[in-house]
Amino acid sequence: MAFSALHFAPAALSESDLSAWEIALPAKLESAASKRRAEFLAGRLAARDSVAALCGAPEAPSQDAERLPRWPAGIIGSITHSHGLAAAVVGHQRAYEGLGLDAERLLTTERALRLAPQILVNTERAWLASLETSQQGRFVTLVFSLKESLFKALYPLVRQRFYFPDAQLSNWDPASGEVTITLRKTLSARWGAGTRLEGQVADLEDHLLTLIAIPRQS
Repeated sequence: MAFSALHFAPAALSESDLSAWEIALPAKLESAASKRRAEFLAGRLAARDSVAALCGAPEAPSQDAERLPRWPAGIIGSITHSHGLAAAVVGHQRAYEGLGLDAERLLTTERALRLAPQILVNTERAWLASLETSQQGRFVTLVFSLKESLFKALYPLVRQRFYFPDAQLSNWDPASGEVTITLRKTLSARWGAGTRLEGQVADLEDHLLTLIAIPRQS
């Protein structure tokens, strides 16, 4: 597995940047705001660096009809961007079935409590209420990001959309960064309600990164 991250300034993007970095802009983004184009460029550059680190040949993924990354043969990965940070993780398909990476800037306590009803299920709300006020923003950020990573890891496998209430945080070890998330909805014969997936949480400056890696079964 290989990981890459970079900072970018959305307002600094120029049309020459896309051609200079040899990144093809999807037709749907040609008329998009410069911020959106900058996010796409930064994410693809992070992805290209990750692919180069994994296999020695830099290649940025294209985009499929659902706007998911189309990775080089034999590789899977995930891309994220948030408030001037872009990151990507890739791995060999022989080792991983799914990868989901998400970056979120840490929420303030006030904003976290405002968003919590949309993000948290009952068990998570009880967990939130048990925490010190100083930890509540981090907790909601973590749950939000982890559920985003879960979607990125599983959607390419099940091709069925699911939402925040369809999974719950089951375990979080702040010391190690290890987390477990459990499906509350059956997505396929293999990915049924009650399935538990392991993940990792890490800090990167003022962002929280979450990763769910699904090893390939032997």
